[in-house]
Amino acid sequence: MTELAVGVVGAGWMATDYHVPAFTSHPDTRVVAVAERDDARRSAVERDLSVPGYADAEAMLAAHGLDVVSICTPPSTHEGIFLDAVDAGCHVLCEKPLALTAESARRMAEAADAAGVVTQVGYLHRYYRNYERALEMLSNHLLGDVVEVTVAHHSAPPQQGWYYDPDLAGGGVARDLFPHSLDVLFETFGEDATVTAADVRHLRGHAVEDTARVSLEIDEVPVDLSATWTQTDGVTRVLVVGTEGWLELDAETLRGEVHGRPIEFQHGDLPLVDVGVATLFPAGDEDAHTARIHDFADHAAAGDTETAAPASRGVAVAEVIDAVYERTGAAWRAEQ
Repeated sequence: MTELAVGVVGAGWMATDYHVPAFTSHPDTRVVAVAERDDARRSAVERDLSVPGYADAEAMLAAHGLDVVSICTPPSTHEGIFLDAVDAGCHVLCEKPLALTAESARRMAEAADAAGVVTQVGYLHRYYRNYERALEMLSNHLLGDVVEVTVAHHSAPPQQGWYYDPDLAGGGVARDLFPHSLDVLFETFGEDATVTAADVRHLRGHAVEDTARVSLEIDEVPVDLSATWTQTDGVTRVLVVGTEGWLELDAETLRGEVHGRPIEFQHGDLPLVDVGVATLFPAGDEDAHTARIHDFADHAAAGDTETAAPASRGVAVAEVIDAVYERTGAAWRAEQ
């Protein structure tokens, strides 16, 4: 099979640490060009990868017959790059959030559907093995009827300045962190979500919020979701309570009780040894970032548009985040 030619847009840490290595290590893809407006970063990538660099995605698309475009730029640029790539017949992997607004995301999803290209939004959490285990258990109704879900996602404040510019980021912590959790929730319960309450706060005086909460009903299941930029080290906790048991998980540990029996996993694995006073697990070696990009590459190579999180999922996620801002009167929300 001929390798798919990949053009990466953006040469920040997300591209150089994850996208470029993952596409390089996949047997069906190869990175042939990079677009980056910052001269120093573009020159560094050209030197390190021995591929041509371009000042923008438009020039890169004009110079190469690309099969795939991978978007690793601030959210305000996503729609234009995405639509240009789709118009060129390219499959597209786009980092979250897909767009600044649900209206923008709908235009992107509609264009991709019309072109028949493969799309995926770069949500991460579903690719942790514990999340995969939990999704499998929930899809098999091992917890019975789900009574409630609580999600808390906390992360260190971003270092890049554009995160705090509403015109570039389309919001603050809600636009940044909610997408990962909403993707998993929608995968579990469907995308029929109603926002029942929302709150945002500005703890450090930024133009955008650095703490946000939202209450949802998804398929009649009450969900409380919170996110903050406050922790030195990131932490995410998910608690799912059902009539037949409960689960609590993060990327490292999954524990709970199912039909009266306790369970525990680490990085998706059961214990190697459990001697009562000590439980030993296999060494963790998972790489969720590579897993998500390889999953997209597999679908792109096969021409399979049914990815884990196509552009339509980005629309559903954006609708909830827009509703959060509308309820909280965030008048600065960027419009397209």
